Amino acid sequence: MKLATLLALISTPLGAREYSMTQLFELALEEDSRLARIEAGVAAAETVVADAGAAFQPDLSAGFRVSYVSELPEMEQPKPGGGTTTVEAGVKDTYAANLTARQLIFAGFTRRYGLAAAENRLAEVRFQKSMREDALRFSLLQAAYGYSLADLSVESLEASLARLELNRRRVESFFSQGFASELDLLEIDASIAELNLQLRQQQADRRAALISLRSLSGAEDLDALAVEEAYLALPDVEAVDIEGADLASNADYRATDYTRQARELETEIHRGDYYPRLSAFGSFNYGRPGANFFADEWQFYYQGGVEVSMNLWDGGRRGNALERDRARLEQLAAEREELFTNLLARGRQTGESLQSAAEQLTTARSLLENKQRKYELIQQLWDAGEQSTLEVLEAEQELTAADIRAKGLEIRLLSLYQDYLLLINRPLWRNTK
Repeated sequence: MKLATLLALISTPLGAREYSMTQLFELALEEDSRLARIEAGVAAAETVVADAGAAFQPDLSAGFRVSYVSELPEMEQPKPGGGTTTVEAGVKDTYAANLTARQLIFAGFTRRYGLAAAENRLAEVRFQKSMREDALRFSLLQAAYGYSLADLSVESLEASLARLELNRRRVESFFSQGFASELDLLEIDASIAELNLQLRQQQADRRAALISLRSLSGAEDLDALAVEEAYLALPDVEAVDIEGADLASNADYRATDYTRQARELETEIHRGDYYPRLSAFGSFNYGRPGANFFADEWQFYYQGGVEVSMNLWDGGRRGNALERDRARLEQLAAEREELFTNLLARGRQTGESLQSAAEQLTTARSLLENKQRKYELIQQLWDAGEQSTLEVLEAEQELTAADIRAKGLEIRLLSLYQDYLLLINRPLWRNTK
């Protein structure tokens, strides 16, 4: 007992407290490092969307240039009185300032598909964030069911010990009066010792579950868990219809939708390389010399125009890119079909397990009622001296085992149901406050 108390103190941090599942969910979402990385990815994807949208805007640039040439072209000019003279064309030192705007008008729809690809990537990262949140909650809830099972088992064993302790006091009283033997005392002490061993094991399992919950949530001061009633309400298994379930809403399957759309948009971007590119430009200039190259003076002048370019041959790279995109889409389609088949098989297995667990629970509850009634009858007969102590102890063991079995099946049914709800992407916590 001293060792058990010491271990309990070591495993329980100072300032320990009770948490609800909702509180653990919130804390886990705040502390999870992987979720923090995904959130950083969301911020990065948002900047990519902004960049893709900026591709529709004109480019505006400004510049200033100073240059000097040592030699200028020369030309002969006639003199007024006859003859010719040699003059230099232009000036050796030039200055030019400009403000230029360029607008891409058409690029084979690559900008539009590029923006759609960036938006698809942002939606995918956000969906990955929701998947991670659901995975965290699911892991916490499964650990909570492990804690609940151990806690219920401890409760059942403590109730059994209380009954045995009461009966032991009766046996001691009978023994002192000569109505019970020392063998009766030894048998009941052995039963108490056996139950204590089981109790210590379940208490250890409960502490292990707490450690797991602390690790998943970051709640280092967690000492007890209050699971909301919504997570402990037994489901109506008859309402579970795997064949009619919308497995296409499964998170893993929906994630492939983003991958498929990304591949399709990438194909359209590569196809846009076959189109010509059309752009316009205009500039406001101030320089010396200006538009009149021969005048050594500062001038304002404007320029504008349209540019058309087209890649006529690239060695087959564009065609190879499209062929690669087609192959990737075919591969992805096959992977999606395989994934859906696996989801359907998993769903059927989960449905079968749910049905089996529900049937077992019905039988276990009926058995528990039987063992409860049997124990009460034997206890009454024992009190009247018509049953042996050993028969009472056997009835006690059967009752406790039946109680723990029924509670274990309840927890198993709850756990399987949460797995089913996550499979169809409708987890219970989305409707639970």
